[in-house]
Amino acid sequence: MRRMKRSLPRPLPSPGGKKRRRNPFHPKDFPGFSPRDLKALELYYSRQLARHQEPEKRVGWQTVESQRVRFEALAQVGPLAGARVLDVGCGLGAFLDYLNGESIGALYTGVDLFPNVIREAKRAHPEARFEARNIYRRPFPDGSFDYAFLSGVFNVRVRDNWEYMRSVLKSALNQSRKAVAFNILNSEAGLREPDRFMVTPRDLVAFGRGLGVSRVHLLDHYHHLDLTLFLYP
Repeated sequence: MRRMKRSLPRPLPSPGGKKRRRNPFHPKDFPGFSPRDLKALELYYSRQLARHQEPEKRVGWQTVESQRVRFEALAQVGPLAGARVLDVGCGLGAFLDYLNGESIGALYTGVDLFPNVIREAKRAHPEARFEARNIYRRPFPDGSFDYAFLSGVFNVRVRDNWEYMRSVLKSALNQSRKAVAFNILNSEAGLREPDRFMVTPRDLVAFGRGLGVSRVHLLDHYHHLDLTLFLYP
């Protein structure tokens, strides 16, 4: 007598007959974020990519010049020629374009949270190294880079921005030998956007010193909306 194979029950379809897309982001991997914050972040960047053609607008910047002035400030952190550089939140690789335009021959690695962004960055820069990676959840080995850069990464307001910044920057410092450079919005500029996170220069410097670094350096006159802080381990 033949034995009948026992069939397993099929999973029930989601409402509307469509499979639910698995959310790749989890709050435990994003200190300071709520689940709503994570969803809003993903939705914001997916909309930017879909709505705009200009590379700078597709990753949240208004103009090429607004990116460039920030890159010029960040690049003052130290000598970058021949240095191993980590670009956190690299978007479509605009910081790499800046380095190449200035003939700064850095050894560049760009990371971003969104695989679709990384795919486009790779298409635009096939010679460069890009990865979809959360450096807090999946860090590179300690001291893998000379410098780490974070431009625009901390501008969105979340449940606890200070916790978010502290966790990511400590991870970046572990992965960098010489310095970490990042920018953030200046609350003294008078910007009225409740979904943006802003700090005073004094609070930013105090925060940087609290990370246990040997030295901090603030730049605050290059753009009326912006502050840049250098952290030297």
